[in-house]
Amino acid sequence: MMPPLFDPQIDALIKNLKSDQDLMNQKIHRDLREIYASFACIKPSGDDEIRQIWIEVERGPVEVFGDYEEYKESGEVNNPVEFVELWQDYYPQKTKWYQFQTAKFRDDLYFYFGDQLIFTINNQEEPATEGKSGRNLEFIENFVHWLSEKIVEETGKLKINPIAYNQCIQQNLPWAKRLGRIKRQDFWDILGTETIRPDIGLGAGLINKLKVLVAEIKEKEIPLLPEMTANVFFRLCEICYDANNYFKNQKENLSSVEKYLSVADGRDADLRNIEADSPQAFYNWYHSGDILGAHPWEICRGGNSTHISLFVSENTGKWAVRLAGSSIVRVEETVRMAIALYENNIPFELSDAEQIVDMVSVNDFIGIVPDNIVPRYCNNLFPPEDRIIDFINLDFENELESKIIEKTHWYPLDKIELD
Repeated sequence: MMPPLFDPQIDALIKNLKSDQDLMNQKIHRDLREIYASFACIKPSGDDEIRQIWIEVERGPVEVFGDYEEYKESGEVNNPVEFVELWQDYYPQKTKWYQFQTAKFRDDLYFYFGDQLIFTINNQEEPATEGKSGRNLEFIENFVHWLSEKIVEETGKLKINPIAYNQCIQQNLPWAKRLGRIKRQDFWDILGTETIRPDIGLGAGLINKLKVLVAEIKEKEIPLLPEMTANVFFRLCEICYDANNYFKNQKENLSSVEKYLSVADGRDADLRNIEADSPQAFYNWYHSGDILGAHPWEICRGGNSTHISLFVSENTGKWAVRLAGSSIVRVEETVRMAIALYENNIPFELSDAEQIVDMVSVNDFIGIVPDNIVPRYCNNLFPPEDRIIDFINLDFENELESKIIEKTHWYPLDKIELD
């Protein structure tokens, strides 16, 4: 049995693999095939034969974190006390949990450690040569050998007593690695003033207007607009902008297209330059293929999940309008836009309408996702009936985190079963 590896060593190696996927030789290839074969005792799920298990790794002594003199020379620490504090900041717990997974597609085998794909090999073809040598390759060989021993150890525990094994995982897996939901009101009560409150910003009057329009949209078939032009689209955007007073401090009057160019993403596929009042010009632009990869509908630029969009789509010569923007940091703006479009008799659909009503009425859940998952677009991880569209990681100060854990409903962990 080889000497143990510790968290800092493994994390450094995983980071290295991320930048160099070509570190492979015949020995590593054979060891990975053996790992896959020994891991085959786990019951797979899905079409890609996904198998998974949890591995707990010690953080080890401070010496494996790094060299004190190097950290001091770089200016990151000034003394040994600060060095230990830095180590504990990076590794606050004595152990760290990693999920190991394998998958298969045709003859390719995939190996995941933590949140990263670390190896892909062909099950039928070995590397033609022994490959390159060096310290990095030797480190990877040691890691793969260590991983092989850990898989044998963990699957051995599972084979002895599957019930006890899963109970141990259930009792010891950190909350930050789990899936849960918390009532928004409970979450806001815990954070106090340190949170975004669209319910306060909107007030009861606007929230009631939202409920009315969402109920009406749900009951009635949304009519299509008979025609669409660039100017009509820019005017719809202007209604949305003015509902939020984006330009109230602007000294000069801006046209609707100037407002759009000021606030929107900017990648409009040349929409600003087509014949502004021509339905045929808009139709030709829409079907030209130029909008593929562009962002003309992103009327309020933002991050991957924090922008607001006003989509226009053609349907048998007529046009549908859809407003989307359910991020907690933008939902107040979206609600004001929806009410403005409604009061201007613009037929439109509101994406996630009922969930937005629940959110601003403080009547919904916030989804808590594991720390290796980016907390956006995680709807598929939760039961549809929970209607969760807002997500967080469990990454708070200790006192707040313990209160959140206490108020959270935690979903059962997937059982690890023998095949």
